[in-house]
Amino acid sequence: MKIIYEILKDIRYTDTRIGSASTREFSSGNTLPLCGIPHGNNYLTLMTRNDSSFFFHPDDENLISLRLTHQPSPWMGDFSHFQIAPVFDKEETLYDKNKSIFRPNFLEVSYKNSSKLRASMDNSSGIINFKKVSSFKIFADGLVLDKSSDSIEGYVINYAGCEDKNLKMYIKIGLDVDFDFKKDENIYYVKPSSEDFSLIFATSFISEGQAQLNYKRSPKDLEEFLKKSKIAWDKYFDKFSLVHKDYEDKFSKFTPYKKIDQVKFFYHAVYRVFLFPMKFYEKDIDLNPIYYDTKSKSVKSGKFYTNIGFWDGQKTLFPLLSLVAVDDLEKILEGILNFYRDTGFLPKWLSPDERGLMPGTLVDNVIADCLTKGIGSHMKEDFLKAMVDAAEKESADDKYGRFKAKTYRKYGYVPSSFHESVNQSLDNSLADYSIGRVAELCGKNDLAEKYYKYSRNWEKLFDPETKFLRAKDENGNFIKNFDHFARGSPYTEGSAYQNSYNTYHDFPILIELFGSKGAFEKRLDEIANADSTYHVGSYGYDIHEMVEMHDAHLGQIAISNQPSFHLPYLYNLIGKFHKTELIVKTLMRDYFSYSFDGFPGDEDNGSMAAWYILSAMGIYPLCPGSGTYQIGLGFFDKMKVKLFNGNSLEIESKENYPHKNFLESLNIDGKPFKSKEISHQDLIKAKKISFKLSLLPSEDAYAG
Repeated sequence: MKIIYEILKDIRYTDTRIGSASTREFSSGNTLPLCGIPHGNNYLTLMTRNDSSFFFHPDDENLISLRLTHQPSPWMGDFSHFQIAPVFDKEETLYDKNKSIFRPNFLEVSYKNSSKLRASMDNSSGIINFKKVSSFKIFADGLVLDKSSDSIEGYVINYAGCEDKNLKMYIKIGLDVDFDFKKDENIYYVKPSSEDFSLIFATSFISEGQAQLNYKRSPKDLEEFLKKSKIAWDKYFDKFSLVHKDYEDKFSKFTPYKKIDQVKFFYHAVYRVFLFPMKFYEKDIDLNPIYYDTKSKSVKSGKFYTNIGFWDGQKTLFPLLSLVAVDDLEKILEGILNFYRDTGFLPKWLSPDERGLMPGTLVDNVIADCLTKGIGSHMKEDFLKAMVDAAEKESADDKYGRFKAKTYRKYGYVPSSFHESVNQSLDNSLADYSIGRVAELCGKNDLAEKYYKYSRNWEKLFDPETKFLRAKDENGNFIKNFDHFARGSPYTEGSAYQNSYNTYHDFPILIELFGSKGAFEKRLDEIANADSTYHVGSYGYDIHEMVEMHDAHLGQIAISNQPSFHLPYLYNLIGKFHKTELIVKTLMRDYFSYSFDGFPGDEDNGSMAAWYILSAMGIYPLCPGSGTYQIGLGFFDKMKVKLFNGNSLEIESKENYPHKNFLESLNIDGKPFKSKEISHQDLIKAKKISFKLSLLPSEDAYAG
């Protein structure tokens, strides 16, 4: 089939197993090899382990089944999933992991008994071609199926967490040959009239009739699925083009880095960025968007997205979308607003509805960042109302809204008697800044000033002696026996080192509290040069983030997790640009690889992949809502980025050798650019950014 050849020869269609060699004890991405289309309703993957969350590992040889999944992360679990597997003589079936093919829109499983499966996906439907398979089974907890005329129909009810305890995903399955169908205990067996056949399935969270409609709209054969899904992926892959040539001289003998693998990893990052959030809406018979509201247990008009943690995505994923995928972003914003209308709160971690994980309501940062850039402006008044309302009330169910919002307003911080009190306080301050930004955009300056004042609350937790943010009790006293290496509460997924410098909106004040830029630099140097000591703290045992930080040997820069994403860029704020450049270049060069253990930690819903893409572009959005980016170094020889406004931005790096870690000069559109910060508006108008790299730092590269 020609279309398969086209996919396999296109290096942008990377091996989706990158980052999947992960376990509970150590993450190399914690990814699944997901097959589907960008922001799809469903994804298809493989299951090699009988584990509720960590059910695939690329080193396994026993293949249990193909699995229709909605799992955004093993830490969240799956929902509305079911499995399909051939029935062979042996229950545990060996497959050839080297011959099998894993691509964004194509799966090919080669069994060692010479049987074969080929699969592809559309938005709400998928196809599996079987070769040399006499029968197959369909199974899952909560699965109810029956044969209806020439098809199989039913539903599945299973979830890691959901407001609707009877959330149904309706299923319709059709075969292109006659078949027998029977149930044995909780497994459904299908015996087709031929050993070579195709199965097409469609799903819906709306109704049985909608599942039938989605099935009717589905492509009809594998080639049609592949063509349609390739068009969907090319739309996003085409936004980036790279030139990263092998060395023309003999330098290649001095370096272990394969440029082609760096290009492949970049496109794998692009693939990851556009998987999540997933659509949770469908098109009715009149092509109008509708979604199932699990709170009211009713179908509503409009768009909705799920499987996203805004604590994770607000720093990198959504700022990247604001440059290259504004249409997607405006639809996601509509879904955020619909969630507020349905629940009275803004979402924190959706899967499929509110799971209530992570501190604060950093979706406020996503909203402010978009509106500041003119994205979704027609919704700004509605968003301001929602943001203010959600910030000032508490739900009887703690998973909704700000945790202990009234207590936070009373003290200006969340007291130490509550879980993750420092990060709860800090993230509320960040969200208050975002509310101030949106109020200012709406011309409500008094309201803006009120929330800007609230956004300074984090200062109450700054300890001038240790220069960390520390937990306080209700009487305003710092908690005794402070251990800056201790992980967990009062901090989130880290220690004081990783969580005391997340004042994105207030770094000038933080530096002032340190006493000088020199004192702040000394602390940043301490973070970078410290050994990777950690104490288990409130966790009471080693968790994967601790081990990942230790084994990376990056001091206390835990690049494996979101709280540290911005730390390398903080040197820019005190004029020590060469230190930012060195750390970022080292991370880009040495800590990401085109391999099954390719990420330095959890690749949460595109957040780490987006960090890589933005850093490769030579920019980083330090403060969502500010409308600015810090400048680092371009990583590839040449990159062209098709921005949302139709502009094509070329980014080149001259003298781009692995050991040249510093900026000698920076030109934008042919003119020297001395600042290490660029506005969103200037960036999207630029035609060419040219970095020239050097072996040693160059004072001439910067102003002053």
